[in-house]
Amino acid sequence: MHHFSKEIIFQTKSSEKALVHSFALIMLLGFELSYYLLIVQTGITQHFHSDLFTLFPLFVGGVLGTYMSGLKWGTLKTSQQKILVALFVQGLLSFLYPNYNSFMLFILGMVVGTIAPLSIYIFQRKQVIELLAALAIAYTTGTYFFTSYVDFRMEMAIVLSLSAFVGALFLNSEHLDQKETTKKLSKKLYVLPVIWILLDSQLFETLLRNPNIDIWSYYTYQIIFFHLLGLFVAYFTRRSKFKHIAIGLLFVLSYLCAYNEYLLALTMIYPFVISYYNVVVFSLLSKEGSLRRLSLGMIFIAWFASGSGLALALSKIF
Repeated sequence: MHHFSKEIIFQTKSSEKALVHSFALIMLLGFELSYYLLIVQTGITQHFHSDLFTLFPLFVGGVLGTYMSGLKWGTLKTSQQKILVALFVQGLLSFLYPNYNSFMLFILGMVVGTIAPLSIYIFQRKQVIELLAALAIAYTTGTYFFTSYVDFRMEMAIVLSLSAFVGALFLNSEHLDQKETTKKLSKKLYVLPVIWILLDSQLFETLLRNPNIDIWSYYTYQIIFFHLLGLFVAYFTRRSKFKHIAIGLLFVLSYLCAYNEYLLALTMIYPFVISYYNVVVFSLLSKEGSLRRLSLGMIFIAWFASGSGLALALSKIF
């Protein structure tokens, strides 16, 4: 009987630890993605008027930070320790937002570049609910505050950084770097995520700069709804063989709606496909058993693809 009681207590404590770990993962990814959407992707970019020359240190720092995330950091051996250091620096930089010089932009790029692959690597394939909850936080927060004035987001940057830091602080470090698999993804599997990010970035940056197709100023709650619907559908179709075909078709429809200025249809299709493909891409990348390979792949997915999308949008080729 005594042995049985001890086993129940042990199982209860394990369940409590697992629950805390799940909430910590949600906080870390949800608020860090919100930071990226509101501070880096829209805040910093718009503050510097999308000047690619001025923003170049951010890009270089991002590439370097992403690469460094897969290396050993001396006494900082775990992913949690690396994330905490990066978030601490991000928090300090938030107090100076948006008045960054080239060096600060470089450091900010290193910070967000470091966190991105580590945040994916610490997820396990079975943690789909945690992923959906984190993306729901990010897209709801990002959409709701999207139209706020970019130069007045310092408090927002501080709160989001602090929230992500608290999440990282409560991660269960015992299981973070123990992947369920040591499988290495084929390089071919990184191609489609690069294409989806490129298409998304190009369309997003185009919409951002064209007042005729400004959907965020007028359809905030509708966009949030279809973001959440995309997450819901992605959950129930996550084992479908036709996921990438569906994403491609939805992007074609999104581009057609933008080109013809069908705003109502655009507010339904575009947020849906963003949420849908991000679940697919994140789930795929979380299967990568090598942090080094994941960090190298993320250089092309997170920086070259998104940077190329911004450059294409500014060139107005399409």
